[in-house]
Amino acid sequence: MEHYVGLDVSLKLTAICIVDRTGKIEREGVVASDPETIAAFVKLHAPHVARVGLETGATSEAADQQERP
Repeated sequence: MEHYVGLDVSLKLTAICIVDRTGKIEREGVVASDPETIAAFVKLHAPHVARVGLETGATSEAADQQERP
């Protein structure tokens, strides 16, 4: 099943929302704004990510760079 991930990044915490292709929320959580912690949460709860949406703002640039292969 494809998942879509939304990230709202702040200095200390990142809110994560994972939905399926119909828009049904599968999982929501808040983790430390650390690239490895964010990646671990996403890999655990959304193994088949189709797309990631990133809230734009001052802290989103660092997260964007970490999410790219």
